[in-house]
Amino acid sequence: MNDSPQKPTPGLGLARSGAMHEAAPPEGAEADGSTRGVALYHDMRVEEDFAKCATRLFSILKHAAATNPGGPRHLFLDIQGHRNAAGGFDADALEIIQEFLLDFLGPYLTEISTPLYRVRNPKPQREDVPDVLKIRDPDREHAYDHRELRVRQRESRPDGRRSRPPAQAIADYLGLEEPICLICWQAPVERAHVVPESLGGSNDVRNFALLCPRHHREAPDVADAEAFWSWVDYACERDGHMKWQGVDPQTLARAERVGLRIDTSGPVRKSLHHFGRVRDELVRHYGWCPEDFAGGDQWGALMEEFHTVMDAATSTHFNVAKKASTEAWAFEVARRRLRDGVTEPGVGEDVPPASSHPSVELAERTLRDASEGDSGKNLVAAARRADIATEAAALVRDIIASAGVSRAEEVLRGINEEVVDRTAQFERLADELMEHAVCRHCGHAVARIGNAHWRHSAAAPMSRGCRAASFDRDGAWDDSLDRAWKATPPKSYR
Repeated sequence: MNDSPQKPTPGLGLARSGAMHEAAPPEGAEADGSTRGVALYHDMRVEEDFAKCATRLFSILKHAAATNPGGPRHLFLDIQGHRNAAGGFDADALEIIQEFLLDFLGPYLTEISTPLYRVRNPKPQREDVPDVLKIRDPDREHAYDHRELRVRQRESRPDGRRSRPPAQAIADYLGLEEPICLICWQAPVERAHVVPESLGGSNDVRNFALLCPRHHREAPDVADAEAFWSWVDYACERDGHMKWQGVDPQTLARAERVGLRIDTSGPVRKSLHHFGRVRDELVRHYGWCPEDFAGGDQWGALMEEFHTVMDAATSTHFNVAKKASTEAWAFEVARRRLRDGVTEPGVGEDVPPASSHPSVELAERTLRDASEGDSGKNLVAAARRADIATEAAALVRDIIASAGVSRAEEVLRGINEEVVDRTAQFERLADELMEHAVCRHCGHAVARIGNAHWRHSAAAPMSRGCRAASFDRDGAWDDSLDRAWKATPPKSYR
């Protein structure tokens, strides 16, 4: 390739798909003895944020430097979507164009061509490409606010339109030649909200994706726009083989001859059961390992945070109460909340932090919806004292067994008496303040403190139907609410 290469023409729909493509001539020398150059092309698709795009650009550069060392490298960048309210590029695209390419990748390239500029490196191209790209966000400026569970939309100033934009307008924004599914390139398509209207999403064209009915029903309904686009990116890799369905073998052969890597078969779906799909997505998309599914007391706390996230930052669509993608995102956010010691929004600082003991967890869950007053807090405090006393008894028992101190037996006797006293106090308070019943939907125990809402006592996953169950004041099932719930299916938000 000469020193002034023209932008390569992407074939077979590469521009509309935004797929990463590298075109490199065979190694060797030109007729004049100079080293062959290499053209690097990347399309920053709408589903890529800064981190994903930067990582892929760096991967292309590393591969080119390894396979064609010393050859001039010419990078061509296209951008699909990523527009702000004024029609210019958004913050992620500008950071890639103006900072990452010029300041970081620029020294390792001979020339850079972007929608905003074309510039040559005035110095000799460097070959000491770093081994690893590290992207830091110390102030969590670009991360979802899992502490507050607030809505995060990509467009900062959406337009005020009340109707959805036409499919062709969305296709134009996404960089598609025609309205087809972003993931599998199939038609017909549906207009999918990135952030659901029920969570505050707008009808701005930037808040839409085009998806086929199948992928629309799989897409997450969450408060984080970047999580939606990240799922689309993950689904493009998972179901990329579907793009080539119906393509004749001659076209596939021609694509392979020009260097395209084509997968005509996708990964095997390990389970058809709902939680199996959730688990599969947690592993493949969010990188969970077996230790994250270990269970135990931590699993109970995780389930509590999971329901908090589901209630505060997700919605439903197509009357589908459970989506694997939505629940996988909620589990991931719940794991981050537990890791950072986040309490549920609105809980006062005087409420003790979460405990791993079931009795305390139950008291805290019911306390969150209790009316103001000291009765619920007294119940939690009693449960904590009982658990602490039990732990103290076990500790002193271990001391006696290992050291054989006779005086410790007297201490243990006093602690055992304290355990009995505190446990009796907790049970008495529980009987006075907490009501118990059985959920008519799932058969699990439900409880409440005072006039608070009924909550499931068990930490097992509950369907939205179970969480929507209502009881009247005396604990009996309210048939009128039951009929209303059955007669009014969940609202479709897209």
